Amino acid sequence: MTSHGFFLSLLPFVVALTSCAIAPAKVRRVVSERRVAASGLHELLENGLRADGSNSAADSLGRFVARWKSEEHQNGDRIPSPDENEPDYRVTFESGNGRCYPPDYFDKIEPASDFEVCKIPHHKREGVGAPLTALRENQHREELERFYPPEAITRPVTAVAKVGHLRGGVQEVTIRLLCPLTNDTVLVHGKRRPLAADFSVPWAALLARSGDLNRSRVLDMLTSTPKREPQLYLMEPYDPQKEPLIMIHGLLSTPLAWAELSNGLWADDAIRKRYQIWHYLYNTSAPALYSARVLRTQLRELRELLDPESDDPAMQRTTLLTHSMGGIIGKALVSRPKDAFWKAAFQVPPASLRLSTADRETLHEAFEWEPDPTIHRIIFVAVPHRGSGFADNFVGRLGRMLTGPPKTFREFYERISSANPGAFTPEYATLGQGRLDSVNALSPRQPTLRILADLPFAHPVKAHSIIGNRGKPGPLEESSDGIVPYSSSHLEGAVSERIVPEGHSAFHHPEAMAEIERILRS
Repeated sequence: MTSHGFFLSLLPFVVALTSCAIAPAKVRRVVSERRVAASGLHELLENGLRADGSNSAADSLGRFVARWKSEEHQNGDRIPSPDENEPDYRVTFESGNGRCYPPDYFDKIEPASDFEVCKIPHHKREGVGAPLTALRENQHREELERFYPPEAITRPVTAVAKVGHLRGGVQEVTIRLLCPLTNDTVLVHGKRRPLAADFSVPWAALLARSGDLNRSRVLDMLTSTPKREPQLYLMEPYDPQKEPLIMIHGLLSTPLAWAELSNGLWADDAIRKRYQIWHYLYNTSAPALYSARVLRTQLRELRELLDPESDDPAMQRTTLLTHSMGGIIGKALVSRPKDAFWKAAFQVPPASLRLSTADRETLHEAFEWEPDPTIHRIIFVAVPHRGSGFADNFVGRLGRMLTGPPKTFREFYERISSANPGAFTPEYATLGQGRLDSVNALSPRQPTLRILADLPFAHPVKAHSIIGNRGKPGPLEESSDGIVPYSSSHLEGAVSERIVPEGHSAFHHPEAMAEIERILRS
């Protein structure tokens, strides 16, 4: 076996130690599509308009909407009655108020009851209307869609029908396709009633399409040209009133790590009303400060796109939920380093470097950035604030031999080094040689971590720590989650610290999930 083959044979061991991504969830069809076509449109709508609030009425309404969409009917179309003694229906889909969808936004709409969720809990809410799962292929038809997952745009949708006037043998019917992530209730006969919802089927349908992303968590560490560039993703429709909850995954992971937790948070009434979930995907082969710079840039672009007037409540406050290396990225977003990193990395002042205008701006953002003032709370889960000894032992050496930073990162610092020989300090010489990757950047000996750990928050931030000790007895100060020692994860001044009997993937533990929910409700 070649040396490369030997290292690859040991890679599963590294993955087992450091990976927190879970296998994507799935949906399984439990009702055949033939059943959807078994009844006529008029009969389905007639049954769906029954005021008894029964499941069968909701089921019929959902099937009517699915048929309407699949047969490409237009707004205001007339549905003739097979019985001359019964009125025809004229159907109008209401839209345009920002809280309900036009049917033509989606490429496919199906009853959520036709599917069973696998691998994650199935969260529903009883109430008025027909829960649906809606899917739109992400072809970047709108500018905002570059901030949506490329696998698809899936949404929970609930159809609610209202009977209008009867004129000339035609019964007017208005249908609204409401998003239960932004609508908790619906007005029925002057009274507010809960809106029915299925939160999990659309989410599982999206996860079922993300097999490539799940594989990329390891493969992107092995190549300098990863398939997916760093990207901030909105996981639900933008709501100008709801605070963004940005989840940042850890090393050898992807946003799929947050699959079960995101699913549970959507089903929590208090949390769903207060937060909107965003995920940040980054190449974990790159050092954390590089990924933090990309995230700062994308946050700025997204806010300018969503709120050009800068007056949305949602843009005033942000919470971060971070795991492992994601916590290093999070800490960088709320720190003001001034020239601390510059002095550690360069032996010359900024003005003396020979750089293009674009490279100079990028370098400034990478070393002397301004903090994000909207971030008021960070939840740190198993974060190596002071590094991990694994970066220096056999596993770390293996990781460094297998991984390399992204090509864009490497080429940027190689350009600086070639144009400015001797500019880097000995400790940061690997930057100019394109060899500083995420593994050795997590070494306790790496000066970046020491500097960042010592930097105070630039503005008031509530920090919360969740730390795993694998349930082992002994002094807390000597414990470890198997990857990161307590002494590295512990954060002085944290508002709260919770120890859970779990390893490095601590946020999967029920006690950690409960603690995250407690913090978000506070």
